[in-house]
Formats: sequence, structure tokens, C-alpha cells
Amino acid sequence: MLMAPDRARSSLATVLLLLVAAAVVVGAAAAAAAGKKKPVVPAVIVFGDSTVDTGNNNVIGTVLKSNFPPYGRDLQGGATGRFCNGRLPPDFVSEALGLPPLVPAYLDPAYGIEDFATGVVFASAGSGLDNATASVLE
Repeated sequence: MLMAPDRARSSLATVLLLLVAAAVVVGAAAAAAAGKKKPVVPAVIVFGDSTVDTGNNNVIGTVLKSNFPPYGRDLQGGATGRFCNGRLPPDFVSEALGLPPLVPAYLDPAYGIEDFATGVVFASAGSGLDNATASVLE
């Protein structure tokens, strides 16, 4: 089945973006491993949905929460609001860049503005580009 030109162009752009992002992460991780004292990338700023939400949904009125078992069973301290049993991709990227291994959620009351100097997550599970996303949960 042939793809429409717009869809093919969009898919190509997505693949290229992912390759560039991977190259940046690998390069920065290599620089950090080479013994540089200061990280090449000063902070990780994350926007997205449940695939990168590190706990923002814990403090907003939504049915989409993950601050209870079995979530977080492999994470020291237990469930934090991450939609997985351990760390999320932003956490691994942050650590690879020589930054703290856990990127805090913007709305987490346990963190202050000084903690966001090395990264912060603005993601919220259930977010979407289409208004129909929210209507599914009503």
C-alpha cells in the first residue's frame, strides 16, 4: 500500500527528528563520559503525555493517575506518578547527559524552583491534540 505524499513526508520528518535527537543524546553522553565536569546540556525540559509524565497528574483533578501500586515497583521510594514500574525515557536521557537521574514533575510539591535548574517535566497523562481526547474521560 502506498502512502500519501503528505503522510510520507511527515513520517520522514519524524524519523529524521528522532535520528537528530538520538545523535544529540549520544554525543552529549559521550562528552559526559569523557570526563567533562559541566554537562553539555544544562537541563532537560519535557512536554508530552503519559509516556513522559513524571507525576503532574498526582495534583490535578483527573482519573488518570499512577501514584499507587503496581506503578513504581522498581523505583526506589515506590509510585511517583510515572506511568511505568520504574523510570521513564526523560529520566534515562537526563542521566545519560550527566544530569540527575530523575526529572521532577513541575506540579510536584516536593520540588522547588531550584530543583528545576537541571530539568522539569510539564507532561500530563491523557493530554492530546484533539478535543475528543478529553471527552473520552467524561
